[in-house]
Amino acid sequence: MLNSHPTLAVIDLGTNTFHLLIGRFGLNQIEEVYQLQLPVKIGQGGINKGFITNEAWQRAIQALTIFAEKVKEFEVTKILATGTSAIRNASNGEAFLQEIRQRFGFNIKKIEGNQEAELIYKGVFYSFTLPKEPIWVMDIGGGSVEFILGQENNIIWKKSFEIGAARLIDKFNFSEPITQLEIQHLENYFETTLEEVWQEQAKHQANWFAGSAGSFDTLREILENDLNETLQGISTHAQEVSNDQVIKFSNYIMQSTQLQRQQMKGLPDFRIDMIVAATALMNFVIKRLGSNRIIASHYALKEGLLASFNDL
Repeated sequence: MLNSHPTLAVIDLGTNTFHLLIGRFGLNQIEEVYQLQLPVKIGQGGINKGFITNEAWQRAIQALTIFAEKVKEFEVTKILATGTSAIRNASNGEAFLQEIRQRFGFNIKKIEGNQEAELIYKGVFYSFTLPKEPIWVMDIGGGSVEFILGQENNIIWKKSFEIGAARLIDKFNFSEPITQLEIQHLENYFETTLEEVWQEQAKHQANWFAGSAGSFDTLREILENDLNETLQGISTHAQEVSNDQVIKFSNYIMQSTQLQRQQMKGLPDFRIDMIVAATALMNFVIKRLGSNRIIASHYALKEGLLASFNDL
């Protein structure tokens, strides 16, 4: 029985969103007790300059105050907290973590990109039965994007790229809606920046692709709630998406204005600004890899952290 295992809390301090997952792990499965994600946007205004702004700092403290209350409410026995791209690259990141330790007692570990990639793969691993052949796993964050090429429980290759949606917005000036020329500039950038990914794909010819949570949750929600598409469930925590559905979603997002995105049923408020850049990247990568089995996994870093709790 999983409820005989201790109740654990994982806190993932992402660049766009802070996540809290309270749950248990045992018998090679994850039991979620409670989840909360809050739109902190800690990278806003300073991500490409390498610092956390005062406004972002205060939003983070407010979110963590709520998390601390939930941890107490659910009588959590152990807490594992991690900071990713925006925090590990910020010149004032250590001062930020020190204040969190003093205020809340959360000892937050800064995890490097390669470790983040491993944990994302582990999270996806527990969301559905992976194929016996190679599969790409991709996670689009606000600060970084992780690519992992794996085969069942083995990682063949992994790399974290500092090209998350918040960085892309800061680097490129998008119109509303984004223009074809701006999309072309983005795709040229992706083609060059992700050269190592294309090289690995040339070696391994993986047909399977899994996107982890975040933007891929939005893909699923928009398809079902705004575009009236039906997705094939392959497990409780993952659905298969067709290439035509990815194209339909991409066109819908890329042709939208911010006002139109505000009215989409499947798009959370905190992703309204980020989703265009994330969609451009998602669409380009899936096409460029030639993926023909596309999975939207509900699991990502936080589930990988929960499954690795005793190893970190």
